[in-house]
Amino acid sequence: MTYPKQLFSMMAAVLLLLAAGLAQAEQDPRKLVEQTVERMTKRIDAERQKLNNDPQYARELVREELGDLVDFKRITRVVMGDYFDQASREQKYRFLEVFENSLVNTYASGVTLYDGQKMKVLPLREEDRRGNYARVRMEFSTNSGQVVPIFFTLFLDGGQWRVVNVYVNGLDLSQIYKQQFAQSMQQHNDMDTVIANWSAADVADEVENKANVN
Repeated sequence: MTYPKQLFSMMAAVLLLLAAGLAQAEQDPRKLVEQTVERMTKRIDAERQKLNNDPQYARELVREELGDLVDFKRITRVVMGDYFDQASREQKYRFLEVFENSLVNTYASGVTLYDGQKMKVLPLREEDRRGNYARVRMEFSTNSGQVVPIFFTLFLDGGQWRVVNVYVNGLDLSQIYKQQFAQSMQQHNDMDTVIANWSAADVADEVENKANVN
């Protein structure tokens, strides 16, 4: 069975690949992914020992590569859902920081589990581009041979492609995070408590169970 962190590590690896090239708006997202897969997987392999020995370096690497790629502001607004307008400005920025740190830590703890598993970028179809939105479809092969579809939704903002959502084996991660936030609010009925106790690792477990990846 694939451990939750391994599932998230494969998404982290793909995000790192995207980060290496998707800033160039004039190029096709699929071509950019294809051009950068080899370079970034080589980097992970080359720095594996340091990543294994130094968790802080792993977090720095993930933050460095994902900081400009993932649109955390747009994602956290979706995650907070109806509670966004209820939150104070300070709470919104605090949750943004907690959400980003939680994802970085989860990805960093599993990124070295990437060990040469096959990743295939699928052809870009006409329906994969709609205005400023694009969808990059990929297939990830687990160690057991299961093929897991991963879709990245990107938004072209200020001349740069940025990830705004991820689908794993048909699961919408933004909606799962949104459900987690809403359930926590219903349980605690206190925004500060929900923010203080937020953990992306809980979602990793839920995704692992629902996606049935092994």
